[in-house]
Amino acid sequence: MDSELQHLAWQQARRDDPALPETPWAEGLSSEARRHAWLALLAALTAAEREITTLTARAAERAAEYGADYPALGAAAGMTRQGARRRWPGLSPRGGAAALHRRAERMAAARDQSAVTDPLAIYGHGN
Repeated sequence: MDSELQHLAWQQARRDDPALPETPWAEGLSSEARRHAWLALLAALTAAEREITTLTARAAERAAEYGADYPALGAAAGMTRQGARRRWPGLSPRGGAAALHRRAERMAAARDQSAVTDPLAIYGHGN
């Protein structure tokens, strides 16, 4: 998987900077061009890492909402139950109802916030 990820990151780097060579391993690159290429790859991989961290946390939260406990989260992520608890604190240790309750509270808070800024909610539907 590492070569596929590196390839995807390199494609992104080249979209960001079309002047980059076909590959950072291309023959005949000057030291400066090679350094620029590797720095571009580093930037793309770092951006991907941030996005993957966000997506990983979201997947753990969704799994917990559907009943996954910390041992299951840890097994899926290749870590112990304790590691999962440290990485994603606040997820229900039993998943299920508690996680769904938290989600319902977040949705209610979002509705309350939209009611404050929605003129129809403030003044009614014009009836």
